[in-house]
Amino acid sequence: MTDDELIGRAGLVDRAQKQLETAGSVLLYGPTGIGKSAIGRSLVAERALAGCRVLSAAPSQSEAGLPYVTLLDLLSDQLELAWQVLPDHLRQPLEVALLKASAPDSVRDELAVRLAVLHVLRRLATNGPVLLVVDDIQWADPSSLEVLTFCARRLTEGVQMLATEQVADGDLPMMAEACPEPVLQVEVPALTEQDVLALLRTRLYEPLPVRTARRIFAASAGNPFMALELGRAVLRHPEGVSPNDPLPVSSRLKTLLGDRLADLDPGTRELLLHAASSPRPTVAQLALSLGRPIDAELAAAERVGLIDISSGRLRFSHPLLREFVYADATSATRRQTHARLAAVVDEPVEIARHRALATQEADASLAASLDEAATVAGGRGAPGAAATLWRLAADRTPSDAPGERASRLTCASEAAASAGHLAESAEVARLAVQIAPDACTRVEALLLLIDAVWSDRDERLALLDQAFADAEGDDRLEARVRIQRSASAYFDRRLRDAAEDAHIAEELGRRCGDTEAVVDALNAASSVEIHDGNTTGESDRLLAEAASLAAGLKLTKSVVHARQMAAMRKLFRGETAEAVDAITALTDEVRAVGAMSWLASVLISATAIFERSGRGADALAAGQECLQLMLDIGDEPEVAMVVAARAEWAGGTATAARDLAEAALERCHQVTNEEWTGPALASCGMAALLLGDPQRAVAAFGAIDKFREAAMPFDPAVIPWHADYIEALIATGETVEAAAVITDIRDRAVKLDRQVTMVGLGRVEALLVAKQGDPGKALELLDQTVASAGDRYYPLDLARCELARGRIARQARRRSVARSAFLDAIEQFDRSGAPAWREVAETELARLDVPSRTRQPSELSDNELQIVAMVRDGSTNREIAAALYLSVKAVESQLTRLYRRFGVANRTQLLRMVDRGSAQ
Repeated sequence: MTDDELIGRAGLVDRAQKQLETAGSVLLYGPTGIGKSAIGRSLVAERALAGCRVLSAAPSQSEAGLPYVTLLDLLSDQLELAWQVLPDHLRQPLEVALLKASAPDSVRDELAVRLAVLHVLRRLATNGPVLLVVDDIQWADPSSLEVLTFCARRLTEGVQMLATEQVADGDLPMMAEACPEPVLQVEVPALTEQDVLALLRTRLYEPLPVRTARRIFAASAGNPFMALELGRAVLRHPEGVSPNDPLPVSSRLKTLLGDRLADLDPGTRELLLHAASSPRPTVAQLALSLGRPIDAELAAAERVGLIDISSGRLRFSHPLLREFVYADATSATRRQTHARLAAVVDEPVEIARHRALATQEADASLAASLDEAATVAGGRGAPGAAATLWRLAADRTPSDAPGERASRLTCASEAAASAGHLAESAEVARLAVQIAPDACTRVEALLLLIDAVWSDRDERLALLDQAFADAEGDDRLEARVRIQRSASAYFDRRLRDAAEDAHIAEELGRRCGDTEAVVDALNAASSVEIHDGNTTGESDRLLAEAASLAAGLKLTKSVVHARQMAAMRKLFRGETAEAVDAITALTDEVRAVGAMSWLASVLISATAIFERSGRGADALAAGQECLQLMLDIGDEPEVAMVVAARAEWAGGTATAARDLAEAALERCHQVTNEEWTGPALASCGMAALLLGDPQRAVAAFGAIDKFREAAMPFDPAVIPWHADYIEALIATGETVEAAAVITDIRDRAVKLDRQVTMVGLGRVEALLVAKQGDPGKALELLDQTVASAGDRYYPLDLARCELARGRIARQARRRSVARSAFLDAIEQFDRSGAPAWREVAETELARLDVPSRTRQPSELSDNELQIVAMVRDGSTNREIAAALYLSVKAVESQLTRLYRRFGVANRTQLLRMVDRGSAQ
């Protein structure tokens, strides 16, 4: 790297350098040969000197079809660290993707690879700034590019990118999304005439006449690469170039490059063609494909500046050289070259690619190899690459095998959908539908097409009709179509149609022995029952049976859903220990297979189960993991915010619960997610009540009515929020409405056998009776509620009963009962890992000791006397808190109040004033 390479770029380099110094990313863009890479090398050198960890890759066009090649280059020096810091469920998919391990016989998805890379980059950033460098990012393979884009949206600090992108002159770049924000997009302009003249003077081995140099500037339009190539061509001209002679080359760069290559011997030209035909050429590979020693030819090509060789890998000095070498060969020569390369490479995807490019004819054996390569790519978590290979396999399938071709197109559609390429999935599925000779393949393709166009209701329904017509008479196919029809009807809130299709699908699945179809049908039917408020216990029966059948099946999306809902069913019935065991086992299994999108869903249930089982710390951990995972995935982050808000409510802080709930609600409004608007409002109300703001709580809970039909289930155990709503109504004096809600929810709970919800209802009924002026009867109701809870209760509900008992007893001036109740509540909240609720109970306990209006300032309550006595003994705040079953914060608060009451600033002054009051 010399300063000459950066002639005329000082201002641009300064701008980019300042951006990188302030933790931003830089995207340099411009046409081929404009000098992007040279500027990039200068910037990288500066950042390396500044202590940045540099991870670099320089993809080429020929590599674009190989999944994760760019990613492998970026992480090649960090793999040992990656294996050490990644948990198994993320390490294994990354090992498979980067060809460091074989694909296991289990579910893998590209999401696990993305999360693994994100985890590694975050870990690297903890030790200092990290700079990702991707030269010619437009040639990055799609799988790697998707990973980089995924990470860019989630990396907030410590990781930057410096990328160069080739665009046509005047065009804008397309790859900014792959760079962590903020991104400075810098167009690399053409050099001025003076800069081109200076470049020619310093870089060529002989000076050029000024008039000739100016002609070169005009012909190159200020492109430094073209200018240098033209200058070299002029110097190679045997008779020189007079001012009146045309330049010895045409204005087209290909002609220029052709003249440069013409000086090479045939062996070197053949070597370069093999290198240009290989996505990742190495010296050893080229020697094998050519079948001869190549040292002299490599030296010749390197000597004239056509290639660079580093660590046994060959790279062209400029992408145009590779393109020209490949394009200059005849098609027959290119096919022959690919055939020879196919015989020496060992990576399945690359072998298949070379074999495909070695012929344009249909070939059953080749199609089968491409099919196998697609399967390998899919197993490595690269569905985008798999889709491309399956489509290529379909193209190479002989015309007399339309069934195989349609089947491969169907696989391509499914893989494209998994990669998130719904337009491509729909396009390929349509082709499969058109050529499929049998109903089975056609229906499978139609179902994929329906998924891809789901939001277009008219087309969805039309395709469902077509699929049903094709499937009729085949029990297995008809069951699958009816399950999809049930989902469609449920989505459109045609619940009767949804229930009918689910019921018939179940019968068909049983008749043909398709257990997974039966599980899907039972899940679909249970969704209808839960939403419709069926009071016969049918939803519980359906979920139980689906879970029983799913227990013997390999994990699939349907099986995971069935087992997840079975765990939730146990929770709804108050069987918390069994629910915890079930969801813990499922979570471990899903982690083990690396299915991250399934894991996100399972964590939603895990958070709810831990929350209601009195395991606040576990709920908080699951909720936070769910939030991070769904933010990383980019899948409905508002849902994760609701989940995390409930986790904070149970095991974290009240303010965090409020902030998350309000953010979730705002997001739901932004994206019109009515399904989760109700739960978001419920979380807002519960957080407000916890923070002591019943008016805000009533406003949030009251707004749920607007969304109940779309979002809130009839079953009060599914999302337990009604007791908090009633408590807020009582606190704001709306006792008539509170009584009406109690009656409604109690009726539902009885009809659905939701005994577990009765503890919360008993608590608020006692609060209502106390509000109406009968605290004695209210305390009796609380006693009855706790006594009748049996073993079906949520621990937080019992603790809140003690909190309510303390408040009611204080109202009845039964201070000893109130103190005992508050202490019991503190102990139970502490046992449940609920610090926010413990703080509420401690505050209520402290209120018992607030002096009455008739008490003299020098008079101390019993609790204050204990604190003062321990202060006199020299006890620390922590020791006082432990002795009195208070938090340190509560002790500090009480001491602060005593300081304020007595007008003192420290412990010594407090003791002096207390003693003075006693003497008086």
